[in-house]
Amino acid sequence: MKRIVLIIALVVVTGVAGFFLLKPKPKAASSGKASRARTADEENGEAKPQSARGRGRVSGRVRTRSKADIKAERKLARKEERKRKREAKRRERERRRQLRASRSRRGTRRLRSRSGRRGSKGQLHVVSAIVSLGSDSYALVDGRRVAVGDVIMGRRIVEIQPDRVVVEAFGRRSTVRVGQSVVPLTFSTRRSRR
Repeated sequence: MKRIVLIIALVVVTGVAGFFLLKPKPKAASSGKASRARTADEENGEAKPQSARGRGRVSGRVRTRSKADIKAERKLARKEERKRKREAKRRERERRRQLRASRSRRGTRRLRSRSGRRGSKGQLHVVSAIVSLGSDSYALVDGRRVAVGDVIMGRRIVEIQPDRVVVEAFGRRSTVRVGQSVVPLTFSTRRSRR
């Protein structure tokens, strides 16, 4: 009796296990049903949009760009091009400004050097320095030492001050500072015309 019960229990357990093992999967069945439903819809001319899961399967494909995307890309490219052109124009203006500044500085230096040369050539008897020693003060005129009482081109030195020399000519006195000529150009020109 015990053997019969044991055999029956073993048969029942084996049958239940075989049923669960041989039972078809619901997922495969549902996928088969879905594919059959899509085929039927396509035959009838009704195309349903893919679900999110279906879209995930074709995520590797190249997504077509819309008109809005193309327009936005072109707008961004034009903006970058305008920015690049503005930057190039700014650099060009800066380069021209520096070039003009350097040219003006060179022109100023040349003008100063030329004016200095013309002054040294055109003017004679220029007071280059004054040495103030009280009664023994003297001035350097064209590198030559002159004191009170000396006469240069008809002009007599009457006084030597720390910053100027007083000369007298034709009964009139005039002041000559360092860098100025004892005999002005007007006087020398007037004398030469006579």
